[in-house]
Amino acid sequence: MFKETQRQAMYIWLYSMKWKKKLQHYGTIYYTSPKMKYVMLYVNSSRAPEIKKELLSKKFVKRISMAHRKELDEHFEMKVSGKDTEEED
Repeated sequence: MFKETQRQAMYIWLYSMKWKKKLQHYGTIYYTSPKMKYVMLYVNSSRAPEIKKELLSKKFVKRISMAHRKELDEHFEMKVSGKDTEEED
């Protein structure tokens, strides 16, 4: 049976986009921006800290930031004030 793995998104800024193919070794490339020179890479959550440390040691990596989507609450509730529910005569 298919087992779901927890993934973490990493934004990796590069000095040159010619190195983006090397990042496939670390995870799944989801998005690339040639203009801003960054790659959005999905990696396993359990290995994210060690992959980040390893990538920071590479000379082609400018900086790395982690996505904060897991920290956000995705359950939104609509707050309706009393004025919106009244009917106009």
